[in-house]
Amino acid sequence: MNTMWYRAFWSLLTISILVIAVGVLLKLPQLMEKSANPSLNKAAVGPDTPYIVLGMGCFWGAEKRMQALTGVLDVEAGYAGGDILNPSYETLHDTEASIQAGKAVKNHAEVVKVYYDSRQTTLEQVLIRFWESHNPTQGNRQGNDIGSNYRSAVFYRTDEERQWAEKTRAIYQANLKTAGIAAPITSEIASLRNYTSAEAYHQDYLEKNPLGYCGLGGTGVAYFDPDMPVRTENPHSTQVAAAEQNWQQIKLNAKEQLIAFESVECGYCKQFDKEVLSAWKNPISIVSTNLTIPPDGWKLSQALFATPTIVLFRDRQEVARYTGYQGAQHFRKWLGDAALSN
Repeated sequence: MNTMWYRAFWSLLTISILVIAVGVLLKLPQLMEKSANPSLNKAAVGPDTPYIVLGMGCFWGAEKRMQALTGVLDVEAGYAGGDILNPSYETLHDTEASIQAGKAVKNHAEVVKVYYDSRQTTLEQVLIRFWESHNPTQGNRQGNDIGSNYRSAVFYRTDEERQWAEKTRAIYQANLKTAGIAAPITSEIASLRNYTSAEAYHQDYLEKNPLGYCGLGGTGVAYFDPDMPVRTENPHSTQVAAAEQNWQQIKLNAKEQLIAFESVECGYCKQFDKEVLSAWKNPISIVSTNLTIPPDGWKLSQALFATPTIVLFRDRQEVARYTGYQGAQHFRKWLGDAALSN
């Protein structure tokens, strides 16, 4: 009897260990991604920890991008810059509807409050990541998210923060001009007011929902200050000059080519890569990139706004696109229909 109990006990213990091990293995990619920035440490944030409040469109993707910068301790999603006290997610959308109806009221922007360790990074580096990680020329929108609640903004608390925001804006505007982007930066630079932390379900959203929506990201132009030493940390995006050089190194079929525009924070992109690209057998060639611009001379029919976006080019002109990812079967059906189109 004791022997039977002993065997049953060890069998149960073995099964339990295996279940735990499998669970750890399944969670390992997420855990590795979460620890990509060893500086992240909410517990290290205190009343004197420096921070800056930034508007970069939808705060889910903005939070993820700013969390990746070494030296950032925590990033909190919130609302700032509007007239209403204690706003909520619903408040922003209701206020935007009122603005469209002609009401004279200023809406809050979706923002992220970026806490950083000044021993590991600087306000300048945080602002550089900000400029590189979204498109600051789009006015009251960011990609497909339209409205003043999605505007680009830097909300400062001190004159020093204001000066850094204006200085880095001027440098990045020059970078865009050099890259051939003539559009002016529209980012609001204003004193912080009426900041409110967003609801709990918005915090660390893409960590809890790795397949959640994430906008396209930056312009593809890296921040470059000719008076600043070369950074040791790779920028979030790639300079357009380098991007063109990279495109030149990739063999493309001008007659018919698929290009998958992706981003490093995009959970759906990783799923697409795993389920589709890793087993690619279609005769149409495909390449993937984290750039937000096609090769020189290749024309999009409309701006990209989210990832992944897979574009079919013929004679360097877009003829069809697939935005988002709804599974391999759904994508292959789209591709079959697109391949038959004229």
